[in-house]
Formats: sequence, C-alpha cells, structure tokens
Amino acid sequence: MVRRGSTLAAALAIVGLLLGSVVGAAAQEATPAAFADTMGLPELRVRVTDASFEGLPAEVPAGRYLLTVESAAAEGGTVAFMQLPEGMGVDDFVALLSGPTPASPAAAGEEGPPEWFYQTKMAGGTGAFPGQTAQAIVDLTPGEWIAWADDPEAPQAPVGLTVTGEAGATPEAAAEPAADVTVTMFEYDFTVAGAFAPGPQTIKVANVGAQPHFMLLQRSPGPITEEQIQQLLDLAMTGGTPAPDADLPNPDEFVPAAIMEIMSSGTTAWLAANLEPGYYILICFVPDIESGIPHAFEGMYEVVAVGVDEATPTA
Repeated sequence: MVRRGSTLAAALAIVGLLLGSVVGAAAQEATPAAFADTMGLPELRVRVTDASFEGLPAEVPAGRYLLTVESAAAEGGTVAFMQLPEGMGVDDFVALLSGPTPASPAAAGEEGPPEWFYQTKMAGGTGAFPGQTAQAIVDLTPGEWIAWADDPEAPQAPVGLTVTGEAGATPEAAAEPAADVTVTMFEYDFTVAGAFAPGPQTIKVANVGAQPHFMLLQRSPGPITEEQIQQLLDLAMTGGTPAPDADLPNPDEFVPAAIMEIMSSGTTAWLAANLEPGYYILICFVPDIESGIPHAFEGMYEVVAVGVDEATPTA
C-alpha cells in the first residue's frame, strides 16, 4: 500500500527516473504545433525560462483558455495546472516538493502522492521543446491554482493563479474544438477514436477513469510492439539497458512528440500536435493510488501508427 505520509516529490520523481526529461535536448527535432482555430478563446501565454515562468496573470475568471507555452529554457519546459486543496498556499505546496526522492525506480512501489492528489482538480497543460511553442486548451474552475512544471526537480518555482467565480461553479459553456482524434484515458489503458495522421492535428484527451492520468506521446525509432514496451519498462524498473543483441528499440532514440499534463478524473482538454510518419506510443506514469507504482507498469500504454500501413502486432 501507498504510505500516505510520503512526499509528492518522491512519488513524481519516478517519472523522470524512467524516461528522462519529457522535453529534453533529444526532442529538439520535434515539429512545433499550434491549433488551426483557437475559436477566439482568451489566451494564457507562459514563457518558460531556465529559472521561472513568465507572463501568467495573478488572477483570471473561470472559463476555457488557450494555453500557449513558449520555451526559452535550454531543456524545454512544461506548464501544468493544479488546484490546491482548501487551506494550502503556494508556499505550502513548495514545501511538499522539498522532501526526499527515490534513489532508484524500484522505490516507486514504496512511495505515493498524498491523498488529496487524487481528489483535487488537475486541468492538464502541455510542454514546449527548446526554442519552440506548444498549445493546449484547458478549463479552469474557481479556486486557488498553481501553474508548475509537474517535476519536483524543475528549477521553475510554481506560480499561484486565482481563478475567480462562485465556488463549485464550472466554466461557462464554450465552443468545443473540433478534434481529429480522441484519446480516452482510464485504468489502465488508452482508447483511440479516429486516426492519427502525419501533420497538424487536434487531439481531444478525456480522463474517464477514477484516478489522475497524463498522456505522453513518443515516436519510436522503429516499429514496436506492446510486448517490447513491457520489456523496456522491466529494464527501466531495474535500472538496466537493452543488451546489444536484444530485439528492442534504443530508449535513448525515442522522441517526445506531445504531452498532455496530468488531468483529474472527469476532465477533458485538447492538445495541438504536428506528427511525423512513424510508430508512436501513448503512455502514462502517474503513480497508482493503491501501490504507488506508475500506471505504465499496470499496462497503461498503447502503440499507434502514423502515416504507415499498420501498427505492428501488439502481443
């Protein structure tokens, strides 16, 4: 079982231990993406530097927003939105991130986020690769929020954001972006409606599960099966790497293509993507509420083919 006294930092650091930086140097070859139609939505434009987030207002009304993340950071940057529990301030949240982090992926099963992490509202967000911009559309409800990097070791400190409106109210109805593909997340899998295609597209992401999830879309260096993904995860759990003669893709050659940051249960958001032809994986590493082990180890990954004849068989 998860130790509820564990720090948030210890639970979330496992993501970085397994995959490295989502928007690291290898992702510079990824193609920038933007929505073809922003529907006149108000924009939250955040510039991520090596040390901070810039441009986010201190207060906004509840509603649907176009989030534009501009990365001026050498390693790229992500912006995720989380509503703080009642009585918790930004400084309190920062203190949670100062605790110990696991020394190895094997520690994942021993740590987990606090109880409120699975109950609070998380609206999603996205990441921009070095020198690029990325866009998502998110809904913000009334309350005290933070914008943060979703990484306890990130140099950018969380920034507070007050979303005004009546307590418990939902954002005013707004036009829903036309989606080319809909990805639905739940325990412990993804379903895909529509077909990913090369080039610009809008991805609708819906979390219908009971737990928070995120969607990381990575391009594989070649065809890949779900069995191979599991083998790579098993190696990551033990700190190993594929043998030279193993029939496995090189983990260092995966290219992050897009990310929808952590979304709480019942949340929907939209993501702009611009994809090259190839084989991709969808994967989630949010720690499980019971075991603390990342959801990927429960089988939460999916292979999708983009602009190729068909995905390889998934064992």
